[in-house]
Amino acid sequence: MKLINPFVLVFISCFILTGCANGQTKQTKGTIEDVDSKRFKELSDGGKGIILDVRTPEEVAEGFIPGSIHIDIYENDFEQRINKLAKDKEVFVYCAAGGRSSDAAGLLMKNGFVKVYNLKDGFLDWKKKGFAVVKK
Repeated sequence: MKLINPFVLVFISCFILTGCANGQTKQTKGTIEDVDSKRFKELSDGGKGIILDVRTPEEVAEGFIPGSIHIDIYENDFEQRINKLAKDKEVFVYCAAGGRSSDAAGLLMKNGFVKVYNLKDGFLDWKKKGFAVVKK
């Protein structure tokens, strides 16, 4: 009787266990994409997503992207408020320069959103490029 090489046995066992583990824990993960102002506008103009402004009320008073909703990332209930948004829609998130919106994008992913676009250079670049701005 011929014995199976122990290394082959270990390899096969690992392969089977890894395959089983992957099947049990496989989850759909969302993605965050950092985009420039031009791409952000092209994508958000489709009207199929949510444009999310995470700046302070004082910053929003200076102007905002048309159609955006405002949820200040510094508010204590930020996560509760974003969880009221439709998680199956794309989210286009921005702040003044891209830092806070990057943090917000991470929180959106953590809370089950599927596709998030972050305006990497923020509202300042949006205005600099001459795209539409609404003032209250």
